[in-house]
Amino acid sequence: MSSSVVGFDESGCYCNKRLDWAWIAQTVYYTLLFRADGRSSKVLADKFGDSLERMTAVTDRHSAYFALHFLNHQVCLASFAARVAVSVRTERQAGLSDKIASLFREAIHERNSNPSAIIPKASWLERLDNLLKLNICNFGKKFETFKKGLIKCRDYIFNFLKDPMIPSDNNGSERGIRKLKIKLKNSCTFRSDLGTDAFL
Repeated sequence: MSSSVVGFDESGCYCNKRLDWAWIAQTVYYTLLFRADGRSSKVLADKFGDSLERMTAVTDRHSAYFALHFLNHQVCLASFAARVAVSVRTERQAGLSDKIASLFREAIHERNSNPSAIIPKASWLERLDNLLKLNICNFGKKFETFKKGLIKCRDYIFNFLKDPMIPSDNNGSERGIRKLKIKLKNSCTFRSDLGTDAFL
């Protein structure tokens, strides 16, 4: 691929009474859609091999992406913002959620205001760490799971600040796979492997 920044996404794809997975890999110049029988990291490892180590991946929080050795990795902040909204159940949760969401919005605004700057991420990580240190034992299991997800992805949240070429989300890849979702919404399934691959 010509660009080292690659947005990935994956989605279920029913084909001939079988659940397959459609994968998308998208650069500024190219979009590749392909079908696989699984959703594991092995799919991408088999497809791209050593070239993964030359890619900066922009992904959602699917565990398969974190088992691969990319050159760099940015997790989609838009998916985190959506997760924040789902996790909120009480006013106390809302207060912490608002602070986390506000931190992400500030970081994105900083990048948009300085589109070509190399912005150190250390201070942003420190602010996130301070929020994650807050006691949330009474916030419920769903919010605790959200916190663990943030901790797991901590090192991949603000990498877009260090490199102006890295977007803060993989929305482009999600838009790229949307035609498949519309097709499946209308017809529910593909009837043959050949038809599926032809559509992709």
